[in-house]
Formats: sequence, C-alpha cells, structure tokens
Amino acid sequence: MTHTAALQVDPATPPPAASARADARLDVVVHARLVDAEAAWRAVEATGVLTPYQRYDWVAALVEAGAEPNGRAAIAVVNRGTVPVAILPLLIERQYGAVRARMLGAHQSNSDWILSAPDFQPSPDELRDIFEHVAHAAGGIDLIQLLSQPASWQGVTNPVLALPHAPAPSNLYTASIGGTPVPYIEHRFTTKRRSNINRGRRRLQEQFGPVRLVRVTDAATLARVQAVFIEQRGARFDEMGVDNIFAQPPFPQFFRELTTQAFASERPALCAHALLAGDDIVATSWGAMAGDHYSQYINSTSSGPAGRYSLMGILVAELMDELTPAGIATFDMGLGDFDYKIEWTEPQQVFNSVIPLTLKGQVAAGVTQQVAALKRLIKQTPALWNAAKWARGHIFKLRQR
Repeated sequence: MTHTAALQVDPATPPPAASARADARLDVVVHARLVDAEAAWRAVEATGVLTPYQRYDWVAALVEAGAEPNGRAAIAVVNRGTVPVAILPLLIERQYGAVRARMLGAHQSNSDWILSAPDFQPSPDELRDIFEHVAHAAGGIDLIQLLSQPASWQGVTNPVLALPHAPAPSNLYTASIGGTPVPYIEHRFTTKRRSNINRGRRRLQEQFGPVRLVRVTDAATLARVQAVFIEQRGARFDEMGVDNIFAQPPFPQFFRELTTQAFASERPALCAHALLAGDDIVATSWGAMAGDHYSQYINSTSSGPAGRYSLMGILVAELMDELTPAGIATFDMGLGDFDYKIEWTEPQQVFNSVIPLTLKGQVAAGVTQQVAALKRLIKQTPALWNAAKWARGHIFKLRQR
C-alpha cells in the first residue's frame, strides 16, 4: 500500500514556485504535499545515501498516522538538470514568534540527513542558496533545524556540517557487522560475554521451552506481538518514571500499518521480531532498514521470570544471526546512552544544525542552541543525568496518585 497523505497547507501561504534556480547547476522545486514529490523521492532513495528515517514509506506512514498534526509541509526536490539528486522534506511551524522548519518526522526518528545522490556534495554557499529558495517558496522561514545528524553515512561526508553546528544532546550507537560469520557472538564477543548469553539461553529454554527469534509476517502475529510490546515497554517506562509513548498516537497505528506493508519485503521500512521461549513472547525488536543498514528503533523485554536470563543479549544475538547472512553491513541501536548498547555498538557523536535565514531566525537560533547545549551537558554528565532521572521519576509518581 502506498501512502498519499498530505499535511494541511496554510491557505494564506502563496503557492510554491514551480521551479527556481539555486545556482548554475541545481534547480529546486518545492511541493506542499508528499505525494507530489513521491516519484522523485523514490528515485533518489533507490540509489542514494539516507538513513532509514528518510525513506518515503517511513515519513509518509508517520504523517498518515498523525505524527505531524500541526504545521505545513515543504518538500524540496533538488534537481541537476532533469535528474533529482536530493530531497529535503520539511515541516514548517511557528514557535515562540519564529517560523521554524525541521525534518518531517524528526521527533519520532533517530537521525536527520538530507536524502541525496552519493555525488551530491554542495558547497556551503550552494546549501544556503537552497535553504533560502525553500524559505521563499514556502512563504517565509526564519530558521531551519536538522537534528542528530551523523558526520558521515555510508561513507559519504555530511555536507550540512560545513555550516555551523553543535553536538546533539545524545549519541548514536553504531557498528559495522558485515561479513561476520554466524553465530555472531562467537566471532565478536569475549569468551566470558558469549558464555553468559549462551547460559541464559539454555536456562531460558529449560524453564520455558525452545528459544527462537521470529520475524512477524502476518496480521494475527503482529497484533499479539504489538500488544506484548506495549505491555513490556509500559512496565519498563514505569520503572524509568516516564509515560509509555508507544501506547499513544501516533505509534500504535504507525507500527501496525508500516509493518504490515513490509511483511514480504526483503528490506522493510519497519519490521518486527519476537523472541519466543516456548509459546511466550519474552522480548521484541522493531527495526527500520535502508539499503544494507538496520536500525533497531525500539525493543522490549519481559519484566517477569524470564527477565532473569539476559533477554536483551539473546535477542540481539539472534537478530545478528539473521541480519548478517541477509547482507546487512551496518547496524545501529538509535539515540540515547544506555549501558547495554556498548556491548554491541560504539557511541557516535551526532550534530544539530540550526541555520538562521533572517534576523529573527538568528535570535531564535541562539536560544535554541543554548537549550540544546544545556540538554547535552545534563545527559553527558552522570551526576546531573542521575539527578534529572530522579526528578523525572518523582514527578511521574506524583502524577500517578
């Protein structure tokens, strides 16, 4: 099923120009609806550089599920001659007196990146020309924000980072896994660590029954796995003192519809796996793919008796043994600093770009950058982060009374 959802367009906004030249080589076309950019988007996606969170199906499914209820879309297609070479899908919204543009779905995704052909390496001046054209065609933008951008992806340097940028609050956890024989842990882990995982698997099997990882490929299994996932995440979030966002819109619809689309796909935009012990679902993994990259978007583990047996280790070990033979070369576990990620991946610093286009944008950019710097200071300073988590948990408990 192909999504054709579009955001509401402010009727006061002048329609974007059909085309305008950004420089001697590049033309920019700005669309107000995703569907109008779909053909160009899929053409660039087929051979381009992107994280899973710039796939058309991912963004369109988020929008259709209601992830972006406010603002208006400006989908910029950058062409070289008649060939599309880059896509910049923006949501435009007014916040604190300034008109801001950010990537569609940025708040529900892990990494921003301008989806582009491998040879699209614009200069800083060319980038500014593109951004300024988009701002004009979209009726005025004070600043553009790109969040949690890797310095490079698929061997390609991020051209946006030639413009001013700063470290994002959290790190992205990545690994190169291509070509590793199975069992993965036998070749990549220390004897002690793989022994712990194997021991946990044996004990789990002894108590509950055969242990196996299953990819979800039918509606009935999806409904069961999603219900267990929401329950398991809810228990975990209660411990952390936060609300279970995955039980709230847009996630239930988004997960259900995008996973269903991809039941038969070799490289799904979103796929679900369940770790079973006997008949019990003891852990789940939801992952997004683009090219030969897999991103573990979110996972869950049982907080019951099965939780004593290294469920996360068993889950990821089984997942690796499926991914590497299928040709997946790189892997990430998303944003956020958690100890278990260090066993499988390494932290990669990612960056926020806040690009002012007007005087008002310069003022708003300064405030935005200060807030982001404070968030990073808190998250990357253990004492401050522990204090913030304690306060968050205390407030959460008070709200539950």
